[in-house]
Amino acid sequence: MNKALLKPFEEIQFLEGMMYLKGFLEGANFTRTEELVNRFPEDFRLISSGKDEKKRDYVLLAYGNFRYTVIPNLYAEIKKNNIKYPKIVLAQAILETGWFKSAVCRNKNNLFGLTNPRTKTYYEFDHWTGSVTAYRTKVQYKYKGGNYLLWLRDIGYAEDKGYIQGVIRVLKQL
Repeated sequence: MNKALLKPFEEIQFLEGMMYLKGFLEGANFTRTEELVNRFPEDFRLISSGKDEKKRDYVLLAYGNFRYTVIPNLYAEIKKNNIKYPKIVLAQAILETGWFKSAVCRNKNNLFGLTNPRTKTYYEFDHWTGSVTAYRTKVQYKYKGGNYLLWLRDIGYAEDKGYIQGVIRVLKQL
């Protein structure tokens, strides 16, 4: 990685194998941010942007090869929770979060779009591992055997009629 690309970023933190960069958008810095995200889509994700307490425009990026950092950690957590069909469940998390970019993923640590059936609101977890445990206790405990993808379709896991095809598309990329 060319260190010159990281110059506009004032704050750099490391957490769970990822580097988080915070920078302020002034002219060329915005172009630099777009360049990073477009040039290295496997490595950079736009996490959030907005105005800070001083009313400056800022951007927060995560850096780390998502295929080689986030995905193996998630897959290990899925297996640790004894979840059946871990690759399918991994593909569900990727599809549900848009490769870990969705607001529900970032703000609520909810990797599967799990909702509370009583309140119709998304569950919020202190850590993303909580959503993996919740998948096992709120979804997969109902599974009694057979084709897992058809079972997901039959229980109405997702509202999107193309959901199963989307999971299959992601599986082919893994």
